[in-house]
Amino acid sequence: MIGSLSLKAVLGTTLALSSISTLVHGLFPDEAGRIDWYREQMGVPKKIVPYTGGNGTSIFAITHRNVLASLNPNSGEIIWRQVFGDSEPINTLQLRDDQALTHSGANESYVRVWDAATGSLKWEFSHPEAPTYKPSSGAAAFLDGNKDVLAVVGDSLVRLSADQSKPVWEVSLNRTATYKRIVVQGDVAYAIGDATQTSKARQQRLHVLEVNLATGSLAKQYDIANGMSLGSDNLVVIESKEYGAYVVWREEKNIVWMIHRLGMIKPMWDIYHAKIVQVELMPEDMLASTISELDLDPGLNENVPRFALTYTKEGKTKTVVVEMFRTDDKLDMRKVVGFRSDNGVVASFGSALPVNEANKSAQKQRTVVSVRSYNNSVAWRIYSDDKAPTHTGEFAYNPATYGPVTGASLYYTNNDEPRVLVQTGGGLLAALAPNTDGPLWSRDESLAHATDMAFMELPPPASSAEHAAKATDPSVVNSPLVRYILRWVETTKSLTMWVSSGFGLLDSTDNTASSSADLASRSVAEALVPTSPLTTGDHFGFRKLSIFGTSTGVVAALSTQDGTRSWTHWFADNGTSVKVEHIFVTRRTQPLSEDAALVTVVGRNARGKTVVADLDALTGLPASENAIQWLASGHTKVFELPVVDTATNQQLIGIITDGKEPQFRIWPSTAAGAKAFFAISDTVFFDLGGSKGSIQLRGYSIERSSELEISSWNKDSVASTKRQWAFDLPEGEILVKETEYRNGAQNTALLGRVLGDRSVLYKYINPHLVTLATLRSEGGIGIYFIDRVSGRLLHSAIHKNARVTAKQPFLGIQTENRVIYQLWQDGSFAPVSSNSTGKHQATTSGYITVVAELFESDKPDTREDSKAFSSYDILLPSVVTTAFTAPEAASALGITRTGSHITTRDVLFGLVSNKLLSLPDQLFDPRRPKEAPTKDEQAEGLVPYAAPLVLDPKRVLSHYNTVAGIKFISSAPTHLESTSLVASFGLDMFFTRTSPSGTFDQLSPSFSKVNLVVTTLALVIGCLLGGPMVRRKMTNQAWE
Repeated sequence: MIGSLSLKAVLGTTLALSSISTLVHGLFPDEAGRIDWYREQMGVPKKIVPYTGGNGTSIFAITHRNVLASLNPNSGEIIWRQVFGDSEPINTLQLRDDQALTHSGANESYVRVWDAATGSLKWEFSHPEAPTYKPSSGAAAFLDGNKDVLAVVGDSLVRLSADQSKPVWEVSLNRTATYKRIVVQGDVAYAIGDATQTSKARQQRLHVLEVNLATGSLAKQYDIANGMSLGSDNLVVIESKEYGAYVVWREEKNIVWMIHRLGMIKPMWDIYHAKIVQVELMPEDMLASTISELDLDPGLNENVPRFALTYTKEGKTKTVVVEMFRTDDKLDMRKVVGFRSDNGVVASFGSALPVNEANKSAQKQRTVVSVRSYNNSVAWRIYSDDKAPTHTGEFAYNPATYGPVTGASLYYTNNDEPRVLVQTGGGLLAALAPNTDGPLWSRDESLAHATDMAFMELPPPASSAEHAAKATDPSVVNSPLVRYILRWVETTKSLTMWVSSGFGLLDSTDNTASSSADLASRSVAEALVPTSPLTTGDHFGFRKLSIFGTSTGVVAALSTQDGTRSWTHWFADNGTSVKVEHIFVTRRTQPLSEDAALVTVVGRNARGKTVVADLDALTGLPASENAIQWLASGHTKVFELPVVDTATNQQLIGIITDGKEPQFRIWPSTAAGAKAFFAISDTVFFDLGGSKGSIQLRGYSIERSSELEISSWNKDSVASTKRQWAFDLPEGEILVKETEYRNGAQNTALLGRVLGDRSVLYKYINPHLVTLATLRSEGGIGIYFIDRVSGRLLHSAIHKNARVTAKQPFLGIQTENRVIYQLWQDGSFAPVSSNSTGKHQATTSGYITVVAELFESDKPDTREDSKAFSSYDILLPSVVTTAFTAPEAASALGITRTGSHITTRDVLFGLVSNKLLSLPDQLFDPRRPKEAPTKDEQAEGLVPYAAPLVLDPKRVLSHYNTVAGIKFISSAPTHLESTSLVASFGLDMFFTRTSPSGTFDQLSPSFSKVNLVVTTLALVIGCLLGGPMVRRKMTNQAWE
């Protein structure tokens, strides 16, 4: 009897302790509501300029994300950056005397001068006649000997004074050309651009304008290079202080290179390939040759002008460096050095040192680097005047991760050591040095161009005993009893280790998040060096894969826990990046399942043709030999279907392809998938016409295919569609944006709102709801709620004083029975709405956030009497609306998601001030009382209405981090109902966990596990010691 009691006590203690050891996975103080990781980015560079000034060498870049950045040449970290507006591309970057000059703008023109060391703005100039500015036009240059600037702004060429940042003189260009280049030569300057085509001159050509720098007087203007443009592969502009400035080009179907000196009306001379390359070429090889500029900043070139000529002979691509030379006052061209350049790029030392730098040598000025990709490696060579390279290097690189090398730059450190900076098509930057196996540092900028993302659930970690049993006999783990016993074995081992570590007190594991700099270097290193991908999650669903698609063709999987990269895959068409537009998780991981998790990628190439691919979600490799397919045309819409392919256990994707009439495709294109889809096809509807500028929205259904077509369904099979309805916008209105439910935002745990008197307002939750925002010709914004199935207008409103521009966009999001949108309004807010209730407090000009909540009726305890929702019901929702003044402009909206939708949702704002803000759902209740709340309203928890939404610093999820350019906010549930994962991305990336209703399902950080164990042990010991005493007492009492 004593032995039996002792065994029960030990088993009970073991069970209690094993339960504690399982629960403490989520008890660390840094796990609840803590910032996980943040990544500062600049975007893929479109120009890189190494520069050495008074503070040493730095690497300057302007990027396709409109960022000017300065990088540390030794580590690649961002020293400083300036983020320009979305509609302000940077056209020019030039560095002189520790100053950086930029020219930017698309619809307006800006000239700015920055301090090269700190990034602070010294002065700027904006042309007052911005509406006359020619799109794609713009150039700027420092003048020799002073800090004045010559620039094309608006439709004028102006000289700007550095002291007063205002024009010294201005010359009207009369829209003669789209100017993109300024060349300064002594006391004159040349503006070069693509000539404006007229009825008399329709052929492309260059227009040259010569002006006197002192007076701004126009000396001459003329056209050259018929059939050419500044962006042509057969034209370069070269210059030097000694030889002057020249334009070199080869016209189409001509084997002769023309050389023209700026300032002269006609070309000076022509030259043949044989003299330059010093080999005989066939005419077809000559016609395929191209030339490119070498000097990053030709204005600093004091020596001879030069360029690179690339040609192909006998199937081998070669590049020669060509320079100008003078003999007895006669100018000519000659070859300096030549090398193989298959799958490669060429660059020069350029302007890594300023003109006045004492240690600048002629040898450095003539240094050229050649970079080639072949056999999963990158080789580079540095050449001077000699034919043999002075420095070489090679490292392993798989172009399937980030694409081939597309650019290179050469710079020297402060110790006069050469460095080669290479750039790939997918957005990777890597610095190389002689005698090293891999890159010194690297940056992955592909994710600054992310277009979509999806969360991938990872299987929980299986026990080592379970893995061992599966390896011995896979059928063993199919038994639930066996798996239960194996988990107990693993729990006992974990308990022993936990006790031996002093109840976890001796654990020195650092759970802090890595810095952004560490993440940048580590993630790139993992992309270049093969590592094991992330394949298991954790017990609480905090560790998942966040899979991103980018416009650079890169698809990348990152850990949500710390941002480390698990894998990357680069999509391309004939060496050109494919723009990835959609990411879908179509098969999720299952414990001990042999089926690999799948992610489906949809993108399009430069010609608009669609590619669809299935990747293994855990490795990034194609799921099968036929996993990547190109469709015959482009797509107009892609969406998930509520059905699974029974043969592959993969969720189906619907693709609407281009054509005279929209056609419907299924992915994967299998007979089993087609059979599964057409069993429910009568419930699938979609709409077209939701793009910006549209005046009509159209709804479609899918026609059922014949049984023969279904049974033989393949990748070329399509189904016909039938138009069901058309919604024409009122005259004078055009569509600005269409908003719909995303990522299960319509799911809810409650069908109604319980009021203070215990009555219920039933929610109107329509999964087919679509919100349209339109721009009205007479002014204002129109809002329309449309049913996608029936095309019925459910609600409309007009914001007469609102407007939408590129700098004041419309943002909207749908969640459960609410529609939330933000827009700019001038003056008081007075909407005209249909079937809605609610009042709006007048506000001044600024951003407002409008909330519309839909109910089945405005009367409590009243709902539609039907077993299933139908879009064809006569019922129209009752809409309650209200508006709030936003604290500042937002660039993105989002909501939090949890597993069972019990936790209240937070509304997430990506602010233009580079913050991620989270506001409680309670603030956005349109039923908040405008007067003092009644007892019923207090019982319901309604907060009195206040127009301003206050930006509480404690609600800023990004804390001190500057998260620039937020364009997307995505959320995913964890295994804990209280906690939601949140990812914001655009230019920068930021990831965190948040608990809108508090961590009610987690133990407090102050909870003492040691005290619990000590208390439990004390109770067990007390039972063991007291048990015999109690039994002796009971035995003695029985004998009395």
